[in-house]
Amino acid sequence: MRSEQAFYEQGVQKLQARDYDGAAQAFQQFVEQSPNLTTALQQVYRAYMTQPNRPAAQAYAFLKRYEPRTDEIKVAIDRAGFYQVLGTLAFLSGNNDEYAPWFEQALALDPQNHLAMNDYAYALTENGRELEKALRLVRRAIAIKSNVGAYHDTHGWVLHKMGRHEEALRELRIAVQTAPDTADLRYHLAAVYAKLGQRNDALVELEKALALQPGHEPSLQLRKQLTGGAQP
Repeated sequence: MRSEQAFYEQGVQKLQARDYDGAAQAFQQFVEQSPNLTTALQQVYRAYMTQPNRPAAQAYAFLKRYEPRTDEIKVAIDRAGFYQVLGTLAFLSGNNDEYAPWFEQALALDPQNHLAMNDYAYALTENGRELEKALRLVRRAIAIKSNVGAYHDTHGWVLHKMGRHEEALRELRIAVQTAPDTADLRYHLAAVYAKLGQRNDALVELEKALALQPGHEPSLQLRKQLTGGAQP
């Protein structure tokens, strides 16, 4: 095994043990010894985000340290991909004042980066900010790549947050048809059904969400509201 790959494997083992400081030290040695910075950073990102607990905050802290070296990523599309990752991780780790500049840099470098468009739109929607901008972003993403369930989910969720529930329902049905095995998508569809007064349909979707991901907190909360007689 190459020496840098040994550090990578050590980092993965540390992640599995939730020794995040140890993982970061091993991954740093892996990146420093790797001949290709772009590939190494992508590999580390996947290592963090394929863990069952998805330690986004730790991944963000690690990858953010390499932002000053982005000039070493020679291909603009690859640099855009790195900034997209930073934006997504900033949002997932709760750094809501940091994700927008990363996404903006990603789209400046690659105006066709549909993943950045979608993730940016979703982050804005979850924060209740600039919903019209979020709608434009996700519609651009779908125009570029229309067969991604997550993009239709974001589109529907934006419309839901804007109070356009009937339109949201159409998009979320498409999302679930395209990606039926995702708890978040099922929950979003349930939330719109609930808002439209279709309680039984909402409960069916919540049960499907919880079958996919037992303990899915938003689904548990909404089911409790619906079965307890309170307004969702």
